[in-house]
Amino acid sequence: MTLNYPFEHIRAKPHELDLFKKALPNITKEMPEFFRTMDIANKSIEQKNMFGNPLGIRQDLGFENSLKILLIACFNDGLLTEGDTAEKAIDIFRALTLKWYTFGNKLDSCLYFAYFAYSRHSYAATLFNDYLKQSDFLAGGAKSRLDNADVASLLNPTYSKAWYKTSTGLGDKLHPLVLSDDDVTKTSFPRPGYQVHFRSTNRFDLRVPTFIEMDQVEKPMIQDTKVIVSCPNCRQKCRGNLFKQIEIACPSCKTTWKQFTS
Repeated sequence: MTLNYPFEHIRAKPHELDLFKKALPNITKEMPEFFRTMDIANKSIEQKNMFGNPLGIRQDLGFENSLKILLIACFNDGLLTEGDTAEKAIDIFRALTLKWYTFGNKLDSCLYFAYFAYSRHSYAATLFNDYLKQSDFLAGGAKSRLDNADVASLLNPTYSKAWYKTSTGLGDKLHPLVLSDDDVTKTSFPRPGYQVHFRSTNRFDLRVPTFIEMDQVEKPMIQDTKVIVSCPNCRQKCRGNLFKQIEIACPSCKTTWKQFTS
């Protein structure tokens, strides 16, 4: 049975590829090879062992080398700077992979990166840590360009820092993102939150972060026929009538959002 993936339908605007090439020339040069190796690697993990599980990440397919070269390109184009963490680098790669896909490139390449970044996150973090230590000197004290207008317009945030908890999973208040409890692992000290892995459904969604901090997640407060939730913009407590799905307009900042309550 072929799975459908929530991000499959996303396509870039006609002018964005030219903007990408102009704003991120070094990354543009390396993305085709990165996608090529991931396409090959995805075919590799589609092979199953006797228990029906992927055979794992082979190290002879060129993926790790292309990842390291792309990481260097990220330093050269100002997306990574000195002191950046593996978590930040993985999220930048997630955003770049999703964006490159929207230009009409292969879905299978994205699925491999998702498998690597979400389902094999510990391995991914270790690999990025090693490569960052080897490449950190390339930053040369340069400032990040992530907030520059040209880059920010290309890599718009696909998730917010305002999530809600229901009896079955998590949802993003400002983006149409929903995660099943079976696709995340709740963590405690030293970093409370939810590790996203998609190991239950395998319905990877590259719009989603690999980790959601606990202080970004709110459980709706239910009082009889009313529900109280926080505004995702100004954090004002807002009250509404209790339904399974509600739409709330913040009386303070006028932000409007929808969310489930159970």
